[in-house]
Amino acid sequence: MNSRSVLSQILRRYHQPTPTSSPRRLIDLFSPVRGFSSLPRVRPAVRPSSTAASLLHGQYYGTTARRSSVLRWYHDPRKVAAATAITLSATAMAACSRYDREIVPCTNRSHRVVYSHQEERDLGDADFAVDKARFVILDPSDPRSIRACLVTERIVHAAHRGLGLYDSNDAPMLRVTRKWGAATAPQPHTSHLRALNWEVFVAENGTPDVVIAPGGKILVSTGFLDHFSDEELAAALAHEVGHVIARHTADISGWFPVFLERIISRRMEIEADYIGILLLGAAGFHPQWALAELAKREKFARFSVLEKLLSYHPKTEKRLQLLSQAKTMKEALELYREVTAMDKVTDRYFPYHPLGKNDDENGPSRARNDDEISFVWC
Repeated sequence: MNSRSVLSQILRRYHQPTPTSSPRRLIDLFSPVRGFSSLPRVRPAVRPSSTAASLLHGQYYGTTARRSSVLRWYHDPRKVAAATAITLSATAMAACSRYDREIVPCTNRSHRVVYSHQEERDLGDADFAVDKARFVILDPSDPRSIRACLVTERIVHAAHRGLGLYDSNDAPMLRVTRKWGAATAPQPHTSHLRALNWEVFVAENGTPDVVIAPGGKILVSTGFLDHFSDEELAAALAHEVGHVIARHTADISGWFPVFLERIISRRMEIEADYIGILLLGAAGFHPQWALAELAKREKFARFSVLEKLLSYHPKTEKRLQLLSQAKTMKEALELYREVTAMDKVTDRYFPYHPLGKNDDENGPSRARNDDEISFVWC
């Protein structure tokens, strides 16, 4: 073979690189050429795989590679968040399993309560005593006290009848809010209302306000009576009684962090609005008075933007929107029309009915048996 053919083979080999390493590449380049075939072929040293090296290093020299592969999860934020969520969920489930589960009337919401009936009343009475001590309480014979007691008696009577405390077969508030399959569903919890002693106090306070305790004690300010009508007072009382019906004071959410408690508290206000408007209709007041009272109270509210943002109450616009929904109004109007029709029959055939509108000068009539209202004068 002449020198020209040898040179052409070398050039062709040079333009077709092989995946081998550089030292071996020169040897392979000249290996087919005559005179270079006798050169020894050098094989590169085989580097152990990373898995084998890491196992060998972890087994004999101890720890860094293997330990980093085991503890690497906490460097991933997603895994840390998932582990935290699982831990918190397990803790919450373990804590909730200790307390009783109850069904809220009308909304049929299931919730956990942390206090018994007596514990809830005792705590509420203690807080109420502190609020009451801040003001001068009007005499029970004061016309404003009598006015507040008369309206409260109608709301309380409607709650007892509407929730079936007088007769379990006559519970209009539960009937209009019953869902399909309610025959097999857990029954709403209403037994805590039987032992309440309803009391009404009127306080000398120019700020329109109505406060209620879980034990049935109610505090109405003179400012509210001066600026609001009886129908608007009934709407405010129905909302507050809605809190007592739903046992919001005993709800487990009171033990949650502040930011969660604020969110859940706003939902409770919406729930009390819903129960309140049904109760207002069941007491013989038109449901529109609930919207009128909310809109009017907003005019007296003097809160800064920050106070509204941190408030435990939702925005008035949202509350009015929810109360104006067709389903809610339909249920409340059904109760209103039913009770007004009954009032017409009662007034015509039983003009001196003890729980009718024709109460005598001594005020609301007393309860007739143990199952009816336990109403105490101021």
